[in-house]
Amino acid sequence: MDYISEIFSRTSVQQIREFLFHGVENVEVSDKPYKERIDKAGKEVFEAIRNKFSDREEYEKMANLVHKYSGELQDAYMEIGMRCGAIITAKLLTPPQ
Repeated sequence: MDYISEIFSRTSVQQIREFLFHGVENVEVSDKPYKERIDKAGKEVFEAIRNKFSDREEYEKMANLVHKYSGELQDAYMEIGMRCGAIITAKLLTPPQ
């Protein structure tokens, strides 16, 4: 494999995400689909909430707060991702000086 093919074989959205968010390389790249990763994390957090708040009303209140928070995160990071994509596209289309 030549060095250019090696570059493409290492290309990963997860690696780019880690670099942009944390300035580091992500050594653990997940091969699981997005839905599976999201469902697993959601299941864990809602089980923890259910264990902590056995009263249905308290559980619903906490679950709604988590949904509100995750919705705001989703909206903000989607907008950030779109802006990053636009910036990268513009840089790719701008000839080097």
